[in-house]
Amino acid sequence: MSSFSFVAKILFLLVFLSSFTPYEKKSESNFVIDKSTDPDPVSYDLFPVNVIIDGVGSFDLDVLYTDSNLLYINIEDLFRALKIPCTTGLKGIDLDGFIGNEQQSYSIDFAKGLVKVGERTFSAPNKLLKESGSLYMESSYFAKAFGITLDFNYRSLTIKLKADFELPIVKQIRLEKIRSNISKVKGEIVADTLISRDYHLFKFGTLDWSASSFQNWKGGTNNAFGLSLGTELLYGEANISVNYFDRYKFDNRQLQYQWRWIDNDKTFIKQAQVGKISVSTISFINAPLVGASIRNSPTTVRKAQGSYVIDEITEANWTVELYINNVLVDFTTADASGSFTFKVPIVYGFTTVKLRYYGPTGEERTEEREMNVPYTVVAPNEFEYGLSAGVVQDGDGSLFGKWDFNYGVNRILTVGGGVEYLSSLANNGLIPFAKATVQPFSKLILNGEYAHGVRTKGLLNYYITKDILLELDYAKYAEGQKVTLFNASEEREAKLSMPFHYKKVNGYFRLDYSQLVYDTFNYNYSNLMFSASYKQFNANASTQINWVSEKDPFITNDLVLGYRFRNNYVIRSSARYNATDSALISFSTELEKRIAKGYFSASLQRNLQSNDFYLNVGCKYDFSFARATVSGSQSKLNSGTSISARGSLAFGGGNGYIHSNNNSSVGKGGILLYPFLDLNNNGILDKGEHMVKLTTARISGGRAIFNEKDSIVRIPNLNSFTSYLIEFNDNDLDNIAWRFKHKTYKVLVDPNQFKRIDVPILSMGEISGMAYMEKENELKGIGRILIKIYEKNSDKVVAETLSEYDGYIYKLGLKPGEYRACVDLEQLSNLNFIAEPSCRYFTIKASEEGDIVDGIDFILKKNKE
Repeated sequence: MSSFSFVAKILFLLVFLSSFTPYEKKSESNFVIDKSTDPDPVSYDLFPVNVIIDGVGSFDLDVLYTDSNLLYINIEDLFRALKIPCTTGLKGIDLDGFIGNEQQSYSIDFAKGLVKVGERTFSAPNKLLKESGSLYMESSYFAKAFGITLDFNYRSLTIKLKADFELPIVKQIRLEKIRSNISKVKGEIVADTLISRDYHLFKFGTLDWSASSFQNWKGGTNNAFGLSLGTELLYGEANISVNYFDRYKFDNRQLQYQWRWIDNDKTFIKQAQVGKISVSTISFINAPLVGASIRNSPTTVRKAQGSYVIDEITEANWTVELYINNVLVDFTTADASGSFTFKVPIVYGFTTVKLRYYGPTGEERTEEREMNVPYTVVAPNEFEYGLSAGVVQDGDGSLFGKWDFNYGVNRILTVGGGVEYLSSLANNGLIPFAKATVQPFSKLILNGEYAHGVRTKGLLNYYITKDILLELDYAKYAEGQKVTLFNASEEREAKLSMPFHYKKVNGYFRLDYSQLVYDTFNYNYSNLMFSASYKQFNANASTQINWVSEKDPFITNDLVLGYRFRNNYVIRSSARYNATDSALISFSTELEKRIAKGYFSASLQRNLQSNDFYLNVGCKYDFSFARATVSGSQSKLNSGTSISARGSLAFGGGNGYIHSNNNSSVGKGGILLYPFLDLNNNGILDKGEHMVKLTTARISGGRAIFNEKDSIVRIPNLNSFTSYLIEFNDNDLDNIAWRFKHKTYKVLVDPNQFKRIDVPILSMGEISGMAYMEKENELKGIGRILIKIYEKNSDKVVAETLSEYDGYIYKLGLKPGEYRACVDLEQLSNLNFIAEPSCRYFTIKASEEGDIVDGIDFILKKNKE
């Protein structure tokens, strides 16, 4: 009986030991679970989760979730998404790479259950798992070994990922942003498709018009009309405009004409102008200049280091635009007193700066003024020149010529010089000049200029802090010079500007001082201004002081207050006070009502010194085709009314479309986008292919117009000879099978015309199937099997896809053509599997809705060899 009991105990012990799974192997240092051959569906679930990284975005990742609430992460997929180098060993059971930097190497040995990071080694019992050839690690161990924290939310199936070092993906995005910003600063645009200029001998395209009438009840009526035409002529931009005033005799100043050619890709001549040209001169020329000019400096805005400030005054609440080389770079709105400030970036090369003013009230007018740029900075080892010549329309036919150059010696120093000629000047009319710009660091710029027999100038621009700017300007004029019509011997200026921000209060402080030195006296002028805004309230206070030598100063004070109500009413009040005589000079009040496309305004001004008043009532409305204004005024001795309208037309908009606008179109260009379904993939809109209606197109610096009558996307009012970036997104298409052939276009705008661009859209095909694992004559779907898709007779991989957790295979985005789909041979080798068949051949046919091919099935078996 006892022997039977002993045998029974032995049998029970053997049965008990045999009940343990053969895939769990314990040792002193590791615990490796290998379920690649016989996975237990009860012990874990395989499903995708969304991994979220702040500042980066998110991506999907397959995970294993066990019945003991442990989360296992696919190491290779995670590291691949984070751009962490990861290499699989020959046997597929170890990983190595580096993390953080190349000196911080790591290795994961599944056979020994060890994780080594740098000089540290971690034992990983129960933390490592191999499933279907993929290597997993328990989520909490990523923080311990690598400093990567994974916070899993089961309800939302999301993981929030944080790291105690800069992840490679974060570094890559940061560097891409820096490089993108550098490209923007340099004026470079990166796109996958470049559309260059189209040249025409002649092509008519744009027209501007204006008309105004002012009725003075005591002085009659004044009428004015303006007409401008814009064309492409001899491969360049040709504009002509005429202004007519019925009360004045026609003068050649009322006729403007200019031909302009630009090609920034050329070497010796990048710009050319013929007609009435604008040239920066040392001589005072008070008449139009008819001639020609050439330059080798590009028109692109290539920003250098540093900036300078433009402080100007216009009317209250006017909109002011800043253009550098005819490119809009900034805009602002004048405050209640009309003051505005621009921080102008210093750009490489010869630069033109223009300000455009847009008035909001019934006194509507648009001005364009070209400003002298105080600095010329040229990139190191670059040489730029300009040559101009012409005849001054001063009644004497004076001849003018100028040659100038600039050379970048190094990053700090730019030198320049040249000679200017004006036949009406004495002493043969020649003015040699030299100049230099020194920028030892971005906050300090020094500029010097010497014009022989005329003047010597120096200018210092220094940012004391990031925003506080000090400017010192000095000029000494040659005795008896008549070139500039400036009869002071010296000119001295100092400016200090300081913007500030405190909680919800924004504003700036400015102090100006200037002195003109004459032989017998000095004239001094100083202006102190303070401007601030808080929510809907803004205020401006200024003090002007004028004095001559030691005489008593004349002091005036200005105060302007404004408030914007929530119902779009704006009220402004101002007063001017004579502090020297302690007397109020004038005061005014203005009420303005803003509507969606215009304004109504009424203002009353009282001048106590002249005992007069001025009452004005006006309105402005922006139609789609014109901007119209009407106003009426009344003073003590006179009354008047005015009416004006201006607009423009741009022809050639496709399908007989003429674009009307309430701003100028002459000198501008446009783009026509023709999106179409490219069934034969040749990039051309052929007969039988139809256009696709879009609702979204992104363009930098432009606005797309979508017309219900056709599918053409029109982008008007773009700067000529300027490149624009157009971006498309596949998600904006109505059909999931459609894809843009090119996502980004860099388009160089042609002058005074619409430029047509065909935008091909491809109809892509899709495949579907299953990946099965055969075991004991049963088929079961298997996930994470890599399927590579090749061109039929090529080893070029065109697409890849992984089977889902249930074995489903799906891939969308294949162009029409012949292909073969194969299970990845390297993965098969690591898993010791074979696939039947090894490849499947299929054809994607051209179809508007996208071809669908199914039956891409594979059966995986254990390789018994």
